[in-house]
Amino acid sequence: MKTRVLGKTKLKVSSIGMGCWAIGGPFYHSGGRIISYGQVKDDESIEALERGIELGVNLFDTANNYGGGRSEKVLGKALKGRREDFVIATKFGTVWDFDSGDPEVPQRLVGRDHTPEGIRKACETSLQNLQTNYIDFYQVHSGKMTSEEAVEVVAILEELVSEGKIRYYGWSTDHPDRGALLAHGKHFAGMQFRLNIIHSNNEMLKFLDENNGFGLIKNPLSGGLLSGKYKDDSKVPRDHNWHGRDFTEGRIGQTRAVLEELRELLVNEGRTLVQASLGYILAKHDRLIPIPGFKTVKQAEENTKVIELGPLSNKLVSQIDKIFSEVHQDQAEVEG
Repeated sequence: MKTRVLGKTKLKVSSIGMGCWAIGGPFYHSGGRIISYGQVKDDESIEALERGIELGVNLFDTANNYGGGRSEKVLGKALKGRREDFVIATKFGTVWDFDSGDPEVPQRLVGRDHTPEGIRKACETSLQNLQTNYIDFYQVHSGKMTSEEAVEVVAILEELVSEGKIRYYGWSTDHPDRGALLAHGKHFAGMQFRLNIIHSNNEMLKFLDENNGFGLIKNPLSGGLLSGKYKDDSKVPRDHNWHGRDFTEGRIGQTRAVLEELRELLVNEGRTLVQASLGYILAKHDRLIPIPGFKTVKQAEENTKVIELGPLSNKLVSQIDKIFSEVHQDQAEVEG
């Protein structure tokens, strides 16, 4: 199936979306830790977005913190003049220092803001960045909040819905109990969370079923690990999430070893490891839409080919689960 419906929203979207984290370029946590995927060129990012659109993608996910707003601006530029043809998801809740005075860490995450005033301000900024007058799916970006805070968050989000600035809302988190804090809201619609070959989240799938929600699947390739591109001696630059990682030991090394077994299994399936990983998610539940990241046209093409290839067979999914049984996590990953 080439399209899927986003739960109770009735919005029809491509079965594969495009995750726009990487095209925001470098940005950092307050301590200087990189939380991005290296340098990018905006014209190349737009070219990749255009190619994805040509191949059938109509769903895009970004956030106000990706590159300090750069990702939203690039996406807005790419979609300008044809907004009604696409579904845009973005996120709020982070506070940034854009003038740190440190040339090595020019923009950094310094905190979170879930206040009504902060949410309204973030929404207005995202609308401006995206060159649009509405956001289809507006998400709390990770973090935590109390039940009392959640009441205020739902109230301001419903205000934004009534004003036509957002259509639906949810939470980007691996924890269904956090989503439950928002689920009473009339326009609560879904969640964004991790789920891939080495990371399951059955409790979240149950939560979606109970609330007629959909799931945007972030990190479907585990930061590129499931692409099979990393080797024993792979080196990545300082401005990349994987900088300093050892690709031979621990869970990373174990996963890479098992991927080679999976590669053998897929030779006759006509899929790459990337396409198998995305097809695996599509087969897990019809409420799920993977949103793999990209930086190049080639990556966009490989990812979106899965729209045509569709889900893996149940038999192949069972084989993959068996192969990965020793490295599979059946629990939510702890968030920062």
